[in-house]
Amino acid sequence: MTSSKQVMMISKPIVPPWNDSAKNIVKNQVVNGSRYTYRIMTTPDAPQVSPNAIHDPIYPGGGSYSAGIRQNIRVLFHGLRPRGTVLYHYFFAPNRVSSSAGRVQRFTARVKTVQTICSVPTSFDGASKLLFTDLAIVLSRDTERRFLNAGVDRSRIRLIRPGIEPIPPPDSASRIATRRSFGIDKGPLVIFPGDYEFSLAAQTVASAVPIILQDNPDATIVFACRIKRAASETIQRDIQRELEPLGDRVKFINEVEDMPAFVGCADVVMLPSESLFAKMDVPLVLLEAMSQRVPLVLADVPPLDEIIETGAGVGVPPTNPKALASAVTELLFDDARRASLGESGERAVNDLFSAQRMAEQVEDLYDEILSE
Repeated sequence: MTSSKQVMMISKPIVPPWNDSAKNIVKNQVVNGSRYTYRIMTTPDAPQVSPNAIHDPIYPGGGSYSAGIRQNIRVLFHGLRPRGTVLYHYFFAPNRVSSSAGRVQRFTARVKTVQTICSVPTSFDGASKLLFTDLAIVLSRDTERRFLNAGVDRSRIRLIRPGIEPIPPPDSASRIATRRSFGIDKGPLVIFPGDYEFSLAAQTVASAVPIILQDNPDATIVFACRIKRAASETIQRDIQRELEPLGDRVKFINEVEDMPAFVGCADVVMLPSESLFAKMDVPLVLLEAMSQRVPLVLADVPPLDEIIETGAGVGVPPTNPKALASAVTELLFDDARRASLGESGERAVNDLFSAQRMAEQVEDLYDEILSE
């Protein structure tokens, strides 16, 4: 039974493939929400996400990683009419253009508004002006602290951690089948699901790979990084040339149709990123690994240190290939330690990062805003 209270989710098109963190938290909110009906922005051929969702097919196609001018204009004009909704919920990284468009929609439609800060702004200078909604949701203590230090009033911010549907660890047969589908047979599997451009993590991993393989010659290291721009492709080619002598022990996979299944068959997932700019504070791929009891090796910097605190992984200094290689190698040789970290990660997803918990907290926030 759907609710008469409707929320318009203003976001990228909520359609497969589910390889974008912002799209996934919208989907998880809609699927797990129970007290509101959700209008979601989709394409004409989009599959039904949930009985709780009303599709607004304003996008002609799934689009790229960043929306073009035409798509932004479609979203702007669509939001000028509330269509029976009582609240708008925005999902994007704050910037002057999108915040200005949001203000126009808010003034014209005369509805309550909330924004989820899916990734941090380029700069926190003038942060108060970037937050145009009644309340803003941040996904980590680190982003909350940075907005407060920039002069944003605490009453305008709420910390609600992102959530995923718990994923059971794969059985042995599924694990073997998934690995073989990527040409990976026996031996340990270590996955780097990061990016090439927005941090030094890829270069750090590239420098650590020869050290890891020296002690683990049967291991396979995978760079599972999507190519979003030409610059990423150039960096990947440079790393491929650098690691070419290591042969098929190093693989580069740009698109993974089922990333949760892929990281679930890893022995270790590493993300030694000194910066998560252009990524979500809590990358969902890490939660997907944690839910399947896969241990993590992360840069011990905010906001990744908030995941390390859960006991799901090991922290290493950023941009330090030797420390990264040492941490990965120690885990590959210590079954008990990997199992302990994996159990803590699974528990953290169930307790702190579940989609059900997130949806309930967000709907409580809707209630709060609408009661004012």
